[in-house]
Amino acid sequence: MMLSRKIRTQFGKYRFLKELKKFSREPEIVNFDKAASIGLLYDATLESDTEVIKNYTRNLRSNFKKDVLAIGYVDKKKPHKSQYAQFGLDFFTRRDLNFSMIPVDPIVQNFIEKKFDILINVNSSNSFPLQYISALSNAKFKVARFQNKKEDAFDMMIKIDNEAPLKTVLEEIEKYLRLIHSS
Repeated sequence: MMLSRKIRTQFGKYRFLKELKKFSREPEIVNFDKAASIGLLYDATLESDTEVIKNYTRNLRSNFKKDVLAIGYVDKKKPHKSQYAQFGLDFFTRRDLNFSMIPVDPIVQNFIEKKFDILINVNSSNSFPLQYISALSNAKFKVARFQNKKEDAFDMMIKIDNEAPLKTVLEEIEKYLRLIHSS
């Protein structure tokens, strides 16, 4: 019999906390205009959110000449037919999680190891796989919408209404990233 997802996630959180104790990075404040590389992390379960991320990624690449890599978690066994990996836009599903709900796909590991100038997590849910990636990411500057009890996982959190559409969330985060000054 398969253990429930909640129990499996508890195993994952235990392992995650052990990994987090060994993890160290020196955060660095990075302004949006000075950032050369941006990582986007999001819940890709809804096809409409994937379309928003695709358009935003295209915009960052063509208009701002940013190196952008987006990875979405599809909380299903298979992605939607419209969700196929493209250059810089990847997905992982429940099949890519181990028993403890930790992502084991090599694409996810590469994302975690990449030293982005900015990591933007637009996830509004308490998705453990996305929390895991964010916390262990080697990004210089980690930004997310505000999440209670997750303050120590990010360098900057922005309070944005949970009901706000994804496009608005991205615009708000970008606005505040442009306002900060980095050395």
